[in-house]
Amino acid sequence: MEVENEQKIDVEKSSDILNETSTTKSFKVFISYSWSSPSHEAWVVSLAERLMSDGVDVKLDKWDLKEGHDKFHFMESMVNSSEINRVLIILDKKYCDKANERSGGVGTETQIISPEIYSNVSQEKFIPIVRERDGDGNAYTPAYLTSRIYIDFSVDESFEVSYDQLLRGIYQRPSRVKPKLGSAPAYLFEDAPNSFRTSTILKSSETILSKYPERTNSIVRNFVDEFYTCLSEFQIEFKPKMLMIDAGKLICDCIHSATPLRNEFFDFFEILFKNNVTFDVDILIKFFEKLPRLENEPVKSNRVSVDGDQYKFINRELFLYIVALGLKYERYAFLKDILHSKYFFTTYHGYTEKPANFFKLHSHITSIDSYYRQTYSMNFISPMADFIIKRIPKGLSKNDLVIADYLCYFISELYPDLNSHDNWFPITYIYKDDKYFDILQRLISQRHFEKVKGLFNVQAISELKSLVLQYTDKMKKEKYRNHGFSNAFSTLYMVGELIDVDTLGSAI
Repeated sequence: MEVENEQKIDVEKSSDILNETSTTKSFKVFISYSWSSPSHEAWVVSLAERLMSDGVDVKLDKWDLKEGHDKFHFMESMVNSSEINRVLIILDKKYCDKANERSGGVGTETQIISPEIYSNVSQEKFIPIVRERDGDGNAYTPAYLTSRIYIDFSVDESFEVSYDQLLRGIYQRPSRVKPKLGSAPAYLFEDAPNSFRTSTILKSSETILSKYPERTNSIVRNFVDEFYTCLSEFQIEFKPKMLMIDAGKLICDCIHSATPLRNEFFDFFEILFKNNVTFDVDILIKFFEKLPRLENEPVKSNRVSVDGDQYKFINRELFLYIVALGLKYERYAFLKDILHSKYFFTTYHGYTEKPANFFKLHSHITSIDSYYRQTYSMNFISPMADFIIKRIPKGLSKNDLVIADYLCYFISELYPDLNSHDNWFPITYIYKDDKYFDILQRLISQRHFEKVKGLFNVQAISELKSLVLQYTDKMKKEKYRNHGFSNAFSTLYMVGELIDVDTLGSAI
């Protein structure tokens, strides 16, 4: 985060850079894949649409091959054309089998591609993309591609990382280049104390915390203060009269550019939780209280307010990660404080609002929805949920994140904020594979209840029973049943459906 101009996304400058790149060189790719299943084809089309939205001219049979065309001539012309900069080979089991057997359209493409690969063509023209792995975790790659370096798209949760690698490969803009030789930092020769940044704190935190545990609170405070400063630099300047879809793309791009910083936040707190380091939770609460200041910076587009949308998304992510880490490492006392404390959120102008619950950190972001729905043909149930799931950091599973989202929802339902209409809706619930919630199912055990009771801010089993029954009765009287998204097949479970009050604490 050392160079502010690299973090600040200026629309006019971004457009100038894009135009300059486009006039210098036009990037075209051809996608070779197997019609394995409707879902696989939809994934390929979604990838192609994403590339098109990022300035890559994609040649795809779905929109370039018309009735009456010779499909084999189309394939050959695409592979051999000097105008095609990259050939993306989407590898799944069916593609691999057909390529090895030289059968079907894939077999024909293989006969065209393999001689090109073995000849003296540019090594980077053909990019294998692994979409599927076998039961042992091995990538499905045909024989002629076994020695080629591929990009791994087999894990949906890591899509954004893989996509960034692919896009950089197409545009020849690697994420790592040999840096220029600089000079020694001036602070090494000064008596003044170092000014720490998040990366420096992160690198030394584990060692310092183990040697000097009494410095824990000052290290945590220093980290979140530096993090807030770095995060505040991810501002966006919008062109006048900008369309919502263009604003949405800028917002999504900004969120992507802040990912390395977000990862440092996650890694720092995972170190604390993993090593069972105790710190003053009020430091983190005050940090979350400040975050809405970033959301409220007065920047607007011509139609709908999009000010701070990048921060609304990131702030929600940060809170979810903290809850997920607390669950993963069973920091239930910490979670009680985070979930049940009152927050004195402050505005952009520094005004302190009425005390509120954490629900305020949940926002629906129209700009992201607009960008997704107009960029992709796939009918996403929740674009924001898809975006969050694809950005899960290493160290968390999809289930970890969904359970954390659900827990925030349960607390907001059991303890509604009477001073606000804000609520926490678990948009990622559509990615829950089953009805099993380990932390709730285990409440049959008295021992487990004693461990997790702080999550529900109760002291006795009878209190939890009463809380759940009151909520269930209220829902019945109001004839209320929240089915979640209207176009989703997944069920949004209510807390009364997952906690069996008759068996609570019935076992040891």
